[in-house]
Amino acid sequence: MKGRILDFSIQTNTGIITGEDHKRYNFVGNEWKETQAPVRGYEVDFEINAEGQATGVYLEIAANPTPATMNKPAQSNSSYTSPTTHESSHKTTGVFSKWEQGEDNYQQAIFTCFKKFADFKGRARRREFWYFELFCVLLSLLLSFMNEDLATLAMLITLIPNIAVNVRRLHDINRSGWWMLIALVPIVGVLLLLFWAAQEGNPSANQYGESPKA
Repeated sequence: MKGRILDFSIQTNTGIITGEDHKRYNFVGNEWKETQAPVRGYEVDFEINAEGQATGVYLEIAANPTPATMNKPAQSNSSYTSPTTHESSHKTTGVFSKWEQGEDNYQQAIFTCFKKFADFKGRARRREFWYFELFCVLLSLLLSFMNEDLATLAMLITLIPNIAVNVRRLHDINRSGWWMLIALVPIVGVLLLLFWAAQEGNPSANQYGESPKA
């Protein structure tokens, strides 16, 4: 079956594919049969096992070199590109692509959290939570060097969206937002919340809504 990669997590070594039948199929990293890492948006071919999971995942055959291409006569030395140069160029392009994708995700997470300024419903994936927390920490550090009053003002402005994204992150792992109150327990409470925030969310819908990865 043909499909497209919706998401892939390096941390859990799992991903999701949407098939041409418009259904979603989970797959694990060892079912990816290509040398480069799977990236969201890749067009792929795959099989489906008895458990409804994708297996034997390859890049779409149409994207691979055809025999006619491979059998073309060698070009003159003036236009020859060595395999090493081509591989290096491919890796460089991949690095920039991942960097741009990470930058887009970072900006999108900040935009989403401010857009859902006081939204305590729904779910937030790990990427949204951690990117916004990083933004808040960096902003606080930067402003603290400039002016303490500005740093305090920034903390007050980001307080509500910060609490909201924490609640939505708890919802993503099927926990009530009231667990936020455990932060009142010195040290242990905060560490427990951070541990939960690092957990993979439920892949399917739960009582708090659809998966944010959908």
